Amino acid sequence: MRRETAFIGDVHGNITALQGICSILAKRGNPHMVFLGDYINKGSHSLEVMQELMAYARNGQATLLAGNHEIALLNALETGDLAAFLRIGGAMTIRSYVGPHVGADAFKDFRDGFPIEHLNFLRNMLKVYENDDLIAQHIPSTTATHKFLISAHIPTGKLPRIEQDSAYLDTGCGTQDGRLTALLWPSLDYVQVNSEGTIVSD
Repeated sequence: MRRETAFIGDVHGNITALQGICSILAKRGNPHMVFLGDYINKGSHSLEVMQELMAYARNGQATLLAGNHEIALLNALETGDLAAFLRIGGAMTIRSYVGPHVGADAFKDFRDGFPIEHLNFLRNMLKVYENDDLIAQHIPSTTATHKFLISAHIPTGKLPRIEQDSAYLDTGCGTQDGRLTALLWPSLDYVQVNSEGTIVSD
């Protein structure tokens, strides 16, 4: 029997939801987890989310794909221009790494407080996960293909949108009423937790 793979939507700084979904998946036999990007911003624990996800990736339990928020963070760190990053909620991530007392030079504080291992990890993140059956990436693919397409990025409300040839998994994690969704492949079953990391079934 083929081992399950779990595809997980936007986390957006919610460490409690992340821990909740990973706990549920552990009880389902520890499927390999493919995170679809947007680990930071919105929620208040981007640093902790990144640390936890990087640990899963290092021990082979997870594949982390880059989302547009990670790409914006990397661009900000490499160019010194925070404007675009701040427009998509970057202030929450800066506070997570720097602490509540950000000085007059926010970029310097952020750059100095950003671990080099996190920067290197961002630089090496894949954008696409693909096998014989499916293509997964943060922003929905526009490729003409017979493969099943899995993505996040586009909010779907509280429930994922699962269609005959595709699935969309951004169910609002990082907001008060949002949920974090994991889609199980190949069954296309899914599990969800709320913002407190508690399993939900409706």
